[in-house]
Amino acid sequence: MTEATKNSIKVAAINSWAEPLNIKQNINGMASILSAVSEKQVDYALFPELSVSGYINNKQNLHLYTQIHDQVLIQLKNLSKKYSVVFSVGLPFPIGNEWGIGQLTFFMGNIIDCHFKTHLSIHEQLVFKAGSSLQAFGIEQFTMGVQLCLESHYPELSLAYQQQGTNILCFAYASPRETPQEKYDRLSIMLQTRAYDNTCFAIACNLTGKTPSGKNYAGTAMIISPRGKVLASCLGIQSDYCIANIDLSDITAIKNSQMSNFPAYRKTNTKIEFKNE
Repeated sequence: MTEATKNSIKVAAINSWAEPLNIKQNINGMASILSAVSEKQVDYALFPELSVSGYINNKQNLHLYTQIHDQVLIQLKNLSKKYSVVFSVGLPFPIGNEWGIGQLTFFMGNIIDCHFKTHLSIHEQLVFKAGSSLQAFGIEQFTMGVQLCLESHYPELSLAYQQQGTNILCFAYASPRETPQEKYDRLSIMLQTRAYDNTCFAIACNLTGKTPSGKNYAGTAMIISPRGKVLASCLGIQSDYCIANIDLSDITAIKNSQMSNFPAYRKTNTKIEFKNE
């Protein structure tokens, strides 16, 4: 963070290219982007789901990744020491004796949060173990909650974070197909609603580009206000990012309005319980 305590921060949503198991190139790309956003005094940067490892969807590639996992963590911690930006990246991460799809947040050489994807696609279920909890984490005055790809389609997960006091919802995707504009049109409908209904800011990004195997990812990133307005966005098939300043006073203004503070009128208990696999 650029200041000890403050009510506004500068955030970046990043569309990054990631080739499966090409860890060196993927991390070098992250380093280049972190250098650029650090010069622009960004406080927090969100990278896509599985942005470190590339999208892994079979046990063979997962096994290959596990052999270098410890070295990968050292590289990411060193990257975190080099830049003063808090950043979240995606990679496989151990859950006990199994592996889940993790989104790790780094700062000053430390892992300050790890979210495990709780809702896995039919193909991911054959490779990974699902997470079973949602826990927001804090950066100064801001409380953040991470959702990965499929998780964004379940509004109760965003609501659960909101009830933990979250004021920034972070959505990281590894969503293939579509054009960047088609991806933006589809996701913006959903994510603007998540932000608006929960009086939260929202940050979202996706993998981008075509992998050597021919899988196409449409880069789409956006930053959304608690009133559902898109503050910044970027679309394309090249790695790119968008930046916006977000201020807690925007949330305070809504909460001070009797007619706009919708969460205050909620009369339902929305405790989340995850089904056993």
